[in-house]
Amino acid sequence: MSALKNNLSPVKKKLYLILFIVFLVIAIYSVFFWKTGKIKTKAEVIKPPPSVKISILNGCGVDGAAGDVKEYFIKQDLSNIDIIAWRNVDRGMFIYGKTILVSKKQDEDKLKYLIELTGITRKIYSFDPNTIEDVQIILGSDYREFFN
Repeated sequence: MSALKNNLSPVKKKLYLILFIVFLVIAIYSVFFWKTGKIKTKAEVIKPPPSVKISILNGCGVDGAAGDVKEYFIKQDLSNIDIIAWRNVDRGMFIYGKTILVSKKQDEDKLKYLIELTGITRKIYSFDPNTIEDVQIILGSDYREFFN
Protein backbone atom coordinates (compact mmCIF):
# COMPACT_ATOMS: atom_id res chain seq x y z
CA MET A 1 0.00 0.00 0.00
CA SER A 2 1.42 3.35 -0.96
CA ALA A 3 1.77 6.25 1.45
CA LEU A 4 -1.11 8.69 1.57
CA LYS A 5 -0.54 11.58 -0.77
CA ASN A 6 -0.95 15.13 0.56
CA ASN A 7 -3.29 16.86 -1.88
CA LEU A 8 -3.05 20.31 -0.25
CA SER A 9 -1.23 22.96 -2.18
CA PRO A 10 1.37 25.11 -0.38
CA VAL A 11 -1.01 28.10 -0.54
CA LYS A 12 -3.78 26.16 1.20
CA LYS A 13 -1.33 24.90 3.83
CA LYS A 14 -0.32 28.50 4.63
CA LEU A 15 -3.95 29.59 4.75
CA TYR A 16 -4.87 26.81 7.20
CA LEU A 17 -1.82 27.61 9.32
CA ILE A 18 -2.77 31.30 9.48
CA LEU A 19 -6.37 30.45 10.40
CA PHE A 20 -5.17 28.09 13.12
CA ILE A 21 -2.85 30.76 14.57
CA VAL A 22 -5.62 33.39 14.55
CA PHE A 23 -7.99 31.00 16.32
CA LEU A 24 -5.32 30.15 18.88
CA VAL A 25 -4.58 33.84 19.58
CA ILE A 26 -8.30 34.58 20.07
CA ALA A 27 -8.64 31.62 22.45
CA ILE A 28 -5.62 32.67 24.53
CA TYR A 29 -6.80 36.31 24.60
CA SER A 30 -10.27 35.26 25.80
CA VAL A 31 -8.90 33.00 28.54
CA PHE A 32 -6.50 35.71 29.72
CA PHE A 33 -9.22 38.35 30.08
CA TRP A 34 -11.63 35.92 31.68
CA LYS A 35 -9.00 34.87 34.25
CA THR A 36 -7.93 38.46 35.02
CA GLY A 37 -11.51 39.58 35.57
CA LYS A 38 -11.72 41.99 32.66
CA ILE A 39 -14.77 40.15 31.37
CA LYS A 40 -17.58 40.18 33.92
CA THR A 41 -19.81 37.22 34.47
CA LYS A 42 -23.34 37.65 35.80
CA ALA A 43 -22.17 36.64 39.26
CA GLU A 44 -19.67 39.50 39.32
CA VAL A 45 -22.21 42.28 38.81
CA ILE A 46 -22.16 44.66 41.75
CA LYS A 47 -24.82 43.99 44.37
CA PRO A 48 -27.09 47.02 44.79
CA PRO A 49 -26.79 48.80 48.12
CA PRO A 50 -30.03 49.14 50.11
CA SER A 51 -30.22 52.91 49.63
CA VAL A 52 -28.28 55.49 47.61
CA LYS A 53 -29.16 59.14 48.14
CA ILE A 54 -28.37 61.23 45.06
CA SER A 55 -28.74 64.80 43.93
CA ILE A 56 -28.82 65.68 40.24
CA LEU A 57 -27.22 68.97 39.24
CA ASN A 58 -27.60 70.55 35.82
CA GLY A 59 -24.08 71.63 34.92
CA CYS A 60 -24.61 71.99 31.17
CA GLY A 61 -27.30 74.67 31.03
CA VAL A 62 -29.85 72.65 29.05
CA ASP A 63 -33.29 73.69 30.34
CA GLY A 64 -34.86 70.92 32.39
CA ALA A 65 -31.90 68.52 32.17
CA ALA A 66 -31.89 67.69 35.89
CA GLY A 67 -35.66 67.11 35.86
CA ASP A 68 -35.37 64.88 32.80
CA VAL A 69 -32.74 62.72 34.50
CA LYS A 70 -34.87 62.58 37.65
CA GLU A 71 -37.74 61.26 35.52
CA TYR A 72 -35.35 58.76 33.92
CA PHE A 73 -34.51 57.33 37.35
CA ILE A 74 -38.19 57.23 38.34
CA LYS A 75 -39.08 55.30 35.17
CA GLN A 76 -36.33 52.78 35.95
CA ASP A 77 -38.28 51.93 39.13
CA LEU A 78 -35.17 51.56 41.26
CA SER A 79 -36.36 51.27 44.84
CA ASN A 80 -32.88 51.83 46.27
CA ILE A 81 -32.27 55.21 44.58
CA ASP A 82 -33.48 58.18 46.64
CA ILE A 83 -33.40 61.43 44.66
CA ILE A 84 -33.19 64.15 47.27
CA ALA A 85 -32.58 67.15 44.97
CA TRP A 86 -32.51 68.16 41.32
CA ARG A 87 -31.51 71.66 40.33
CA ASN A 88 -28.98 73.79 38.49
CA VAL A 89 -25.41 74.01 39.74
CA ASP A 90 -24.64 76.89 42.09
CA ARG A 91 -24.19 80.35 40.57
CA GLY A 92 -25.35 79.12 37.16
CA MET A 93 -21.86 77.85 36.31
CA PHE A 94 -22.87 75.84 33.22
CA ILE A 95 -19.31 74.86 32.33
CA TYR A 96 -19.50 71.08 32.42
CA GLY A 97 -18.79 69.36 29.13
CA LYS A 98 -18.60 65.91 30.71
CA THR A 99 -20.97 64.31 33.20
CA ILE A 100 -19.31 63.36 36.48
CA LEU A 101 -20.14 61.59 39.72
CA VAL A 102 -19.13 63.37 42.93
CA SER A 103 -18.76 61.08 45.93
CA LYS A 104 -19.83 63.00 49.04
CA LYS A 105 -19.54 60.14 51.56
CA GLN A 106 -16.80 57.59 52.03
CA ASP A 107 -18.83 54.73 50.60
CA GLU A 108 -17.08 53.24 47.60
CA ASP A 109 -19.78 50.58 47.10
CA LYS A 110 -22.45 53.20 46.39
CA LEU A 111 -20.18 55.00 43.96
CA LYS A 112 -19.31 51.76 42.16
CA TYR A 113 -23.00 50.88 41.96
CA LEU A 114 -23.82 54.20 40.29
CA ILE A 115 -20.92 53.78 37.88
CA GLU A 116 -22.26 50.35 36.94
CA LEU A 117 -25.85 51.61 36.74
CA THR A 118 -25.24 54.74 34.67
CA GLY A 119 -22.06 54.03 32.76
CA ILE A 120 -20.54 57.31 33.96
CA THR A 121 -16.87 56.65 34.66
CA ARG A 122 -15.68 60.15 35.54
CA LYS A 123 -15.66 60.60 39.29
CA ILE A 124 -14.26 62.91 41.90
CA TYR A 125 -14.24 62.80 45.68
CA SER A 126 -15.50 65.72 47.74
CA PHE A 127 -16.22 64.23 51.14
CA ASP A 128 -18.61 66.21 53.30
CA PRO A 129 -19.96 64.59 56.49
CA ASN A 130 -22.65 67.31 56.76
CA THR A 131 -24.34 66.57 53.44
CA ILE A 132 -27.38 64.38 52.98
CA GLU A 133 -26.57 62.89 49.58
CA ASP A 134 -24.14 60.05 49.04
CA VAL A 135 -23.36 61.02 45.44
CA GLN A 136 -24.01 64.04 43.25
CA ILE A 137 -24.47 63.60 39.53
CA ILE A 138 -23.34 66.74 37.71
CA LEU A 139 -24.74 66.68 34.20
CA GLY A 140 -22.41 67.78 31.45
CA SER A 141 -23.34 68.44 27.85
CA ASP A 142 -22.84 64.70 27.18
CA TYR A 143 -25.53 63.62 29.70
CA ARG A 144 -27.83 62.19 27.00
CA GLU A 145 -25.23 59.46 26.35
CA PHE A 146 -26.03 58.08 29.80
CA PHE A 147 -29.72 58.93 30.26
CA ASN A 148 -31.97 58.22 27.27
